[in-house]
Amino acid sequence: MAPPRRQAGLAEAGGALPGDGLVEFALRVARGSTAERVAFHAGYRSASADPGVDHVSVITELRRLVLLAETHGGEWRDARAAAEALAPHRGRLTVEARIRFHPKNGYTSLPRLDVHLGSTFAVQPALEVRIEPVDGPEPAAQDDHRAIVGAVVEATFTAPVARTVHTLVVYVDNVYMLLATIDLTRMP
Repeated sequence: MAPPRRQAGLAEAGGALPGDGLVEFALRVARGSTAERVAFHAGYRSASADPGVDHVSVITELRRLVLLAETHGGEWRDARAAAEALAPHRGRLTVEARIRFHPKNGYTSLPRLDVHLGSTFAVQPALEVRIEPVDGPEPAAQDDHRAIVGAVVEATFTAPVARTVHTLVVYVDNVYMLLATIDLTRMP
């Protein structure tokens, strides 16, 4: 099931409403079988060569439209309703990454994380970042606090103009960084 046409983002349509073809595609994916939905979403996930990054998931405007259709698509009467649901996410690219901290760090509180998205043209800081700590299996010290062994990071950026390969850069305590490649050229 291929989208009506390949595009970098709905924002490139000059602020126009999502076309009926894109809305129909999003609804078709949302109402499809589990296998079809899994296959669509798999195109937006990738592993990282960096051992500190477990996996990366990208949410483009098209994928956001499909995710919204999965939860609210039955309420949409037309493309205008879909556009209203998508409005807060227009011109945005969200990256979710599960990262691991080096085991020798023994963090008992979440370290400072700075998240950026880079390309050959520019590096941009995240507009918004949400971080959930991942606790280790055992307390780190006598005070019964569990060690924080990683985090789930969700970072939202201005959608890149160029549909190219980008690099997610996560600086941990300004000491070391974790890297993951995001190839927008292979995403629907």
